[in-house]
Amino acid sequence: MAKNNKKLFIFFTIIYLQACITISPDWLKINGITPCWPVILLLPFSLKNSRLKSAAASIFLGIFVDSFTIGDVSYVPSLFLLSLAWSTYGLHNKKIDLFLNIGLMAIFGTAFVGLSIWFQKIIFYSVLRNNWFHSWSIYILISEVIVTGLVAPIFSSWLLFAYKKN
Repeated sequence: MAKNNKKLFIFFTIIYLQACITISPDWLKINGITPCWPVILLLPFSLKNSRLKSAAASIFLGIFVDSFTIGDVSYVPSLFLLSLAWSTYGLHNKKIDLFLNIGLMAIFGTAFVGLSIWFQKIIFYSVLRNNWFHSWSIYILISEVIVTGLVAPIFSSWLLFAYKKN
């Protein structure tokens, strides 16, 4: 019965991700920029599972998020590296004392994902190597990091608590 509950929980988490990406409420945005939902949802899963499971989940999550975007850049490499780092941290530190630690890990994870997307765009589109591109990219990256850092302790802690129960 517990295995079925875990599968059901993962299924609803995937549905939750799709809903969060498409209909993110206005009170969770900073000037139209939403939190990095893949980081928020990958963090608790990676902290509680082994490297292999979290790496597979990050690849599937990256492919799922890439299906919403149009372009050559991908979330898969950055989410894969984050899942390996977070699962290693989760295996060594079985207990997370403060929920603000989750926010700090989400801040670093969002910065890493944002910089990865930024570097991929610079590599693939050499036309974007001017100052105008970098000015709005820095603004978006900082706004996304801030809003994810504020939202992640709430949602990721809730997912960690719900995942412990299942």
